[in-house]
Amino acid sequence: MALRRGRKGDLGLEVVSLIELALPEPDGQKLLIDRHGEAVTAIGDALRTSLDNPSRLKGWMTQYAFEAVVVALGAVRLIKTEDSGLFYFDEAGGELQPPEFRIVLPDGTHLLVEVKNVAPNKNALETKVRAKDMTAAQAYATATGGRLLYAHFWSGVGMWTLVDPSVFSLVGSHQRLSLLDAIKVSEMHVLGDGMLATEPPLTFSVIMDREKERVVERLGNGEETRAFTIGGVEMLSAGQVITDPDERNLAWFLLLHGDWPQKQESQFDELGRLVRIDFVSEPEIPDEEVAQHIEEQGLAFFGCLGKLYTQRFLDAITTDEGEIRALREEPEPALLAKLVADDYWERDHVLKIWRFRMYPQGASPAGMSAPAAPVGSGYLQ
Repeated sequence: MALRRGRKGDLGLEVVSLIELALPEPDGQKLLIDRHGEAVTAIGDALRTSLDNPSRLKGWMTQYAFEAVVVALGAVRLIKTEDSGLFYFDEAGGELQPPEFRIVLPDGTHLLVEVKNVAPNKNALETKVRAKDMTAAQAYATATGGRLLYAHFWSGVGMWTLVDPSVFSLVGSHQRLSLLDAIKVSEMHVLGDGMLATEPPLTFSVIMDREKERVVERLGNGEETRAFTIGGVEMLSAGQVITDPDERNLAWFLLLHGDWPQKQESQFDELGRLVRIDFVSEPEIPDEEVAQHIEEQGLAFFGCLGKLYTQRFLDAITTDEGEIRALREEPEPALLAKLVADDYWERDHVLKIWRFRMYPQGASPAGMSAPAAPVGSGYLQ
């Protein structure tokens, strides 16, 4: 299965569809072509309103992030924006509300996915949807032959969940769902998501050419300023040097986009010359019990593939201060599947990876079994 973009879009064509919103009614006998200035002003004013609304921009950014994650996971046949353009419906059946995306799975199942960002505030552990909006979205899914699901990005913890409307609880006029309950019943696995783990630590080392080290300036207090020349770099997993290119790419991806804390360590030789600088990443260990578990298991969790790719996406479209530079970045289809291919465990690796498939609490995925895999991999069903 290989995903590719279906259409590139053309600004000259796409902007024409905005005319019905910018100029909804005729202006006497004035020709449409002569209303150019009026249309530009209306579109410009609307654009400024949106650009000045951080909440709206983050909502769009979340939608594009979800799309990018699905494309990068590469496990679906199609994903398409569903809530754009006009539609007409029989109002006798009640209101209809198109969700953001239509997804077609390999078995032909159609999913209609509503995407929500749950901001990190006092209610960050709970999300809510107006009951009438959920009813309208469900009616649209039923009318178009799809199954409605809600994708939430819990931005406080950087995690995605994908849930059925039935798991919400009606409280007054809203349907509510907690983060904990969402995690228990999340169906992100249908999109190809999974949890990654490896043996800590992961280390990126900058190796110095000691013969080219030189003193640039001698300070009066006996200290010196020295110039160094980089002789090479290394990537290490649990102290072992990674040489395989595919393993190095995966390790670099994990280092860049994982959330293991990093510390810097410098090594010197007997003459006081700098040998190497190690940037060591390993999981936070809150207590001795956790440390013992990691040591016994020989692995520590990095997080879900979707979470890792979302961090990559956000790094690409925001500044170091978190300000929005763009709403989307063109995703690389099946990037995550390529990084950890299904045949990864068919040969020995320095970078040992465990991939866990996470299913909703109480679910028993019929017909799905864990493939045979050597030491260094794992599946959780």
